[in-house]
Order: sequence, then structure tokens, then C-alpha cells
Amino acid sequence: MVNARRFTGLATVVGLGGLVALGCAETPIAGPATPAGPRAAADDSDLWNLTPSNADALADVDLAALRASAWSRSLTASGFSGDRDQSRRLFGYDLFAEGERMLAVGTETAGAPRTLTIVRGKFDPARIGAAFLAATPGAKVGRWRDSPLWEGGGRAVALVTPRTLAQGEPDAVRGAIDAAWGIVPDARSGALGTLRRTLDADHNVPAVFVVLSLTEGMRRRAAGTVDLPPGLTSAAARLDLGDDLNLDLLAVLGSGSDATAAAATWTLALRALGQQPMLALLGLRPILDGLSLGAEGARVHGHLRIPAERREGLADKLLAVLQMVAGASR
Repeated sequence: MVNARRFTGLATVVGLGGLVALGCAETPIAGPATPAGPRAAADDSDLWNLTPSNADALADVDLAALRASAWSRSLTASGFSGDRDQSRRLFGYDLFAEGERMLAVGTETAGAPRTLTIVRGKFDPARIGAAFLAATPGAKVGRWRDSPLWEGGGRAVALVTPRTLAQGEPDAVRGAIDAAWGIVPDARSGALGTLRRTLDADHNVPAVFVVLSLTEGMRRRAAGTVDLPPGLTSAAARLDLGDDLNLDLLAVLGSGSDATAAAATWTLALRALGQQPMLALLGLRPILDGLSLGAEGARVHGHLRIPAERREGLADKLLAVLQMVAGASR
């Protein structure tokens, strides 16, 4: 979906930055969660309840936290791409004003990516339905379980509960409703949920959490753009916004030698990044001073801290970068 895809520019920056910004103590990776089983109603208390277990990538964004933080307030106020009125017309809501939390979910199906967007917030069902019907000739109105569903043109939107909607391909939207009811396993019981618990993102919820299990399709699409280590199997990054900004990442590789090689590669990449003229022009080079990187076992850990005294102007610079990312994705 247009507004969610552009918003995930922030998640992209966090994820790509995390693949370079990797260093914290070794901790055991928690095992899979036990599926809850069928429920009496849809449960959106945790938006991961709506994410089917076959998801390969997920960006979990606390929109309310981003609006409240001095680090990111200007990013959400602008809507990144400046087309908030258009988003209201197309989708019937303003993600940045009415959304409280968002999940952008990616799944590989037959080697092709599929996307699902889940948003919790304050919604007017009449506006949601009217916007969808106006933008989708021949769309139909129906229900899936207890949820109103609008479908047409190969896409769908549903109010899983009055405060939570799902939008994407019709099968994915129905799958989100089924997961909310506990009829199919959700992402907490899979590999992404394991990494979520490892970085304590299920209890100590960050402003942004990005996690992925690397697929062959991802490798093919990254070829020629991002040099991914051959042993990389999964990665997760969390962004916390207090007085200071903190970014933590965990990358899981196939062996200790893979992790050592990846850490060395990323260290060289960081050095090269620090020499980029554009980084100096934007005044971002000192940020790298707060970065630590290290390999332990088959994992690479990283931590980046930006103190509050370096905050002024940084959000505006990131906004400029994200607007370029949003423009390139149109």
C-alpha cells in the first residue's frame, strides 16, 4: 500500500543501518512460542497476533512513540512524502495522524514478494469503505468471520477489529483475520518471533523493530545492490528513542567463521562509509563515533548510540534522506 510502503523507508534505514551497525553481550536465543489455539474472537492486543507464521520480514513501528519523540516528531509531522491528503482519499485514513502502531509484513510466495500492512488506530469504517470503493472499480463488500471486508482489483482491506485494519492481497488479509482468531499460527511462533524475544522487543517494546529471515528471493533482489554475507540467515534491529537514540542489531549466520568474516566485511564497509563526502556534507559522520561492532559465536551484534546533544537537526537530515527514498519507490 502506498502510504505504508513509503513509511517503511524508516524501517529500511534502520534495517540497512543495522546490517552495517552491528555489539552487545552473547545471550541465548529463545525458543518458539506455543501457538495460542482458536480464540472466541479476534485478538489484536498484540499486532503480531495478526501476522501469519510464514512471514519472512516484518517492520513493527510504534507510530505514537515516533510522534512523541523529539528525535522523530518532524518525520511523522511531514508524512515523509508530503502526500497525506492523497493518502486520506485513497485509504480513508491518515496513517501518521490516526495510526498508533503499524506492521509492514513481507512474505515470499513462489519466489515473489507479497506485502501485508496492519495498522491499529482510530478508523471510520464508512470512510475506509468509501475510499476503497472509489479507488477500486467493481469492488465488493463482504465479511470474513466477524470482520467487514472490501475486496477488488487483486487487493483488499478489512477491519479485523474496530481499531485494527489489514490491507494487502485478499488471501493475505483473510490470513491476518484467521491468525487474529488463532485459527492459523501467528508470527510469534516462528523464526521472527524467536528473534523478537531475543532482543526483548515483545516486552520492552521499541519505537521500531525490523526482523527478517533471509530467503533466496531476497538474495536475488539484493544482488548488485547490497553485498550479503553467504552465511547470513536472519537479522533483527531495534530502535529506541529516549533522551538518547539507541540502535541494536543481531545478525545470525551459519557458523562462527561466517560471523567473523561478516564482522570484518561490515567493519570495512563502515570505514568506507565514514569517508563518503555526502556523509560529511550532511554532518552525519560523527554519528559513527558511537558505533560498536563484534562477532560472538555464529552471531554478529551491534550497538549504535547517538547522545541527545547531537539530536538537533538530525531528524531534518533523515527526513531529507527518507523523502528521497520515498520518491525513488513511487
